[in-house]
Amino acid sequence: MVGLKDLSTGGYLFNFKMVDALNRAGHEVDAIHFSTLPENIRGSKLTGSLHVFRRVLKFKPDLLVISKSYSFMVPLRLATSFLGCPVLYLVHHLEWHDRANRASRLRRALVRWFIRAGNRVWVNSRSTADEVVSLGIPESRLSIIPPGFERFRVVLKNKPLPVQILTVGNVCARKNQLTLVKACSILQNLDFRLVIAGDESVDTGYSKLVREQAAVLEDRVVFLGHVSAGELHDAYNSSHILANLSVWEGYGIAVAEAMWAGLPVVAADGGAVPELVTNGENGFLVDAQDVEVCANRLQELIVSETLRKKMSHSARNRAEGLFSWHDTGREFVRLAEETAGC
Repeated sequence: MVGLKDLSTGGYLFNFKMVDALNRAGHEVDAIHFSTLPENIRGSKLTGSLHVFRRVLKFKPDLLVISKSYSFMVPLRLATSFLGCPVLYLVHHLEWHDRANRASRLRRALVRWFIRAGNRVWVNSRSTADEVVSLGIPESRLSIIPPGFERFRVVLKNKPLPVQILTVGNVCARKNQLTLVKACSILQNLDFRLVIAGDESVDTGYSKLVREQAAVLEDRVVFLGHVSAGELHDAYNSSHILANLSVWEGYGIAVAEAMWAGLPVVAADGGAVPELVTNGENGFLVDAQDVEVCANRLQELIVSETLRKKMSHSARNRAEGLFSWHDTGREFVRLAEETAGC
């Protein structure tokens, strides 16, 4: 589980949760992550890769679990047969979704080569599974286990006005906060508040653009920056609507969490979000770049308390049927144990 970041959100959160699940099941786990690498080699792909390789050889695992570690993968990929242990490869989403879907044929071939190292491949949604299959990976190798979320205490009634729109995620082009801010700028005649929760250091240039556009909303918009789990739960409980205009989501943990809190969702229809949000029932699905349609859907929810309550009830019901972290951990441990026996 090697990554170039040390975050507690999204796919990184999933990885840490699954390490905990394996430990609780009685398995000995050596988790290799950016935060566990010696500081003097963190900036070098070559020395980092050699460090990871030597550490794996020393540990002599019965199962090697790899999560999108392209910067450190080449020596491990070359040595998988030499290591003599099965590989469980984790795919949260294909990496070019973080690069405006730009990937050369060589890059796609390299990712395909990496994923084919897996005796089994974990994916988080049907959408991600279809993408992996499109690379030529046999469907029979794939196992879909959705991420879970924490069942936190929720406040479903008597939320104070004005209507609060919440968006959650690192401020970056894939999460597409700029389109949301532009949509809210159209609605300045309405009474609402926009809360943006997410790390602004991931893409400082994009964050600057979002803040510049948000200036027209003046005190209607609040940037929370990176928040703790407890602070995020408070944000859900004080909000009325979740807006998630991410151009691609491999799953959408924030969407699941918001629905648990009874928030109707206005979301872009890319990736796996349509597996969670049913248009017109627990929210609205829109084109990620259509500012006007997004504004119209937000306006419907802002002005109609009846519609918000109806969709809130539907969102909560849908969330109650989704996986908890306990459910996800149980299924992941089973998959890891099966893969170790390959």
